[in-house]
Amino acid sequence: MSKKRKPYFNNNVVNPIHTSATYFFEDTEQVIRYHDKKEEVGRYGRYDNPNWLEVEEKLATLDLCEDALVFPSGMSAIATTLMSLSENGKKIIYTGKGYRNIRNLCGNILAKFGIETISLSPANAKQFIIEFKKHYDANTSVVFLEIPSNPHLHLVDVEEVKKIIKDDTILIIDSTFSSPINFLPIRWGADLVIHSCGKYIGGHADIMAGSVAGKKDIIEKIRNYRNVLGNIVDSHTAFMLNRSIATLKMRIEYLNQAGLKLATFLESHPKVKKVFYSGLASYSNRDLAKKYLSGHGGVVTFELNLSKKATTNFVDALKIPYMGTNFGSCHSMVEQCSIFTYYKEPQEVRNDLGISDTLIRYSIGFDNIDDIINDINEALEKA
Repeated sequence: MSKKRKPYFNNNVVNPIHTSATYFFEDTEQVIRYHDKKEEVGRYGRYDNPNWLEVEEKLATLDLCEDALVFPSGMSAIATTLMSLSENGKKIIYTGKGYRNIRNLCGNILAKFGIETISLSPANAKQFIIEFKKHYDANTSVVFLEIPSNPHLHLVDVEEVKKIIKDDTILIIDSTFSSPINFLPIRWGADLVIHSCGKYIGGHADIMAGSVAGKKDIIEKIRNYRNVLGNIVDSHTAFMLNRSIATLKMRIEYLNQAGLKLATFLESHPKVKKVFYSGLASYSNRDLAKKYLSGHGGVVTFELNLSKKATTNFVDALKIPYMGTNFGSCHSMVEQCSIFTYYKEPQEVRNDLGISDTLIRYSIGFDNIDDIINDINEALEKA
């Protein structure tokens, strides 16, 4: 049987799943052309896959960037990126009081490699800039901002940060909570944009993936680390992510409308103490929300005027959402933050992070928003 192959069809509307772990060359001349960058062909499954390449092109386009890489999770994208852009003796400044695994990565793991990390709270945008000026110096290799932050949806004034940092400092923005539809960090001077793609971009709670997009020269550095570390996404996941990108704009536009409607309802309810949602006029950094965001998404965080036990009763009485820690999917999800994500954190740590016993994070899915509001209203009456 001949080793020669031919493509049977190359006019697929949908790019099929490519499961090959390796690729062959027609002859030695083709190998040399490949090495001399005169011909682009696949070489090995850890370096190339047609499903990745298609998704990476689309992600780069969505984020208005030159190039992009896809990873098996958001955290693998973040970890690989930070490791490739910093080193022993350098400093990383990052937004604290956000996603706990970013805090763990920066505060514990990177420290083992001799990288200094400084955590700054984004709870007060003006104070953040004051503290940033105190800690930033020429030794700072990376500034990592989670915008909006998890779970309080705080914002940082990116333009002000960009004015402070020097050209050789890489500005990275994790825009998972906005998606490229609602926020384009590259327009405000970001060098790299990161997403946990299993959230809004994936949108169906059926994949784990991450991405980083930015300038070609920086992406190439990260690619080299990805190749060595093997932080690659499988072809089926890339295929599913490609499918989801096709409906991203439509999904986000619905969630923007639904999120504002839910936040407005919650703000008017007597059993709700505070609502964290950047689309509300009462939002603490409304000027920044207007400046940077074109929409505000389907995650609404709020505190209740109830006891810890009554808050638990409220969550347990909800009929529509799943109790879980994901967000941005077609399924509505809810969590009482202190019991779910932050259960093992000491009380003093929770207090410092602003995680009260009555803090709720609600991620709207594609359930009818009026049904969601009625469900919440009924659960509050029972609590």
